[in-house]
Amino acid sequence: MSSLSPINLDYTLHDLYATASEDDAKTVLIYYPLQFGRDHESTPSKFAYGYRVENEDEGVSSTLAMAAKMVPQRYAFSAGKMPLVILDFTILRRNMNTETRPTSSVPIHHLDIYQTFAQLNPEQRPVVSFADGQDNIKLDANARIAVLLPTDCLSHLPHLTCPETHYEILSKRGLAVSGLPTPHSQIIDTVLVDSGDPGLLTREIVRMTDPITQHEIPFMVKLPQSISGMGAFAVTSETKRTQIKARITTQLGAMLRQLNYTNAHLHPCSIVLQDFVPGPVVALTMFVAESGHPIFIACCDQLFDENSHWIGGSISYRQQEGFRKKFGALMAKVAVFLHRKGYHGPAGIDIVTDRRNGEQLVIDLNARVTGTFHLGPLAGHFTQRGLFEAAMTTGDIYCSREKFEEFFAEDMHRGSLIVSGWVHDESRRYSHAAITVGAADSDGLQDYLRRVRDFGLQS
Repeated sequence: MSSLSPINLDYTLHDLYATASEDDAKTVLIYYPLQFGRDHESTPSKFAYGYRVENEDEGVSSTLAMAAKMVPQRYAFSAGKMPLVILDFTILRRNMNTETRPTSSVPIHHLDIYQTFAQLNPEQRPVVSFADGQDNIKLDANARIAVLLPTDCLSHLPHLTCPETHYEILSKRGLAVSGLPTPHSQIIDTVLVDSGDPGLLTREIVRMTDPITQHEIPFMVKLPQSISGMGAFAVTSETKRTQIKARITTQLGAMLRQLNYTNAHLHPCSIVLQDFVPGPVVALTMFVAESGHPIFIACCDQLFDENSHWIGGSISYRQQEGFRKKFGALMAKVAVFLHRKGYHGPAGIDIVTDRRNGEQLVIDLNARVTGTFHLGPLAGHFTQRGLFEAAMTTGDIYCSREKFEEFFAEDMHRGSLIVSGWVHDESRRYSHAAITVGAADSDGLQDYLRRVRDFGLQS
């Protein structure tokens, strides 16, 4: 890696926070694996999440768990030179900075993170520390934290956005009542305030899932908090309806058991049934300045696996200015909504353009950095090399990082391939990776993605 020219991003999250802020407060990113709260916090919790990375298929479950662990590394790739605290409550015993030379005593998953960030220009690398407990997170007097998802163990810290408000605007229910243009949605709220009575719980599950049987196909069923496709289900046939209702019944039972007096007002157990709208879908990322001004980042197509789990996205750099103009008005509406809620930072909007009437509708809103955010800051890196199409894809890979990088050494030297995330699973002798590639045109990009997958990347 030392012989490679460092990757220079056009801008970073640090740059955006610094130039779009009206005060001198320092923003500190605190990132953690998706399942962190459920795995490390006591019950009852205020901030409950209904999605699960487990799956009946052991292989799929392991892949999802590894993908969840890679989230802090992958989402912070374009953070820039700003403090990044990664929660690692179970393993770490000391803090280290990215500029500290790793030693053999450093856990291998920390080495993965250092190696990924080492590809970046030193002036654009996040200043990483790891926290082995919530009491070990030290902030400057004027610092405020930005998180991907609100979690109980961080509630005592000063946030850039109120955690309860952030939880609300991240929820599918929150989008349905936002007043933004969305597909018609039916919200099914629970009438319970806790789950202490087993009989009431059983009857409530039946009541809440019964509308799934009645809704006209096709439609979407969405749990209130979901990410990377987990917690969102497409009902496209009667067979799918039966399967999804059974799964929602099981998951709703687990969700309702998280209901308690501290979170009932946050609606953590609602179900949203959303009409299916035919038409092309894009994932637009932006940054909402403290003034409310929206800054366009990128507009991408999303990649999903056969289980409808998100595995990446692609971008056409030549089309970006057209997308900026096409979706500018809708982006501004979303920015006004988020600003009114007190949100300041990166956000992703999934937009469908109804092919029946051309109407642009928001089908998902993620008030956080997104998985394809880094494709925007990488525009200059790729286009100056004549690479006008790029994509990031994730999956399991059955070789070491060293072997992978040795095989693609020439590509990495050309700057057409970047390892934007890597985690090991030593017990299973394989890894999970996020690979970003660039090509001259769309056909070349598809060939490149096939080449990477043929080598061993399996989504």
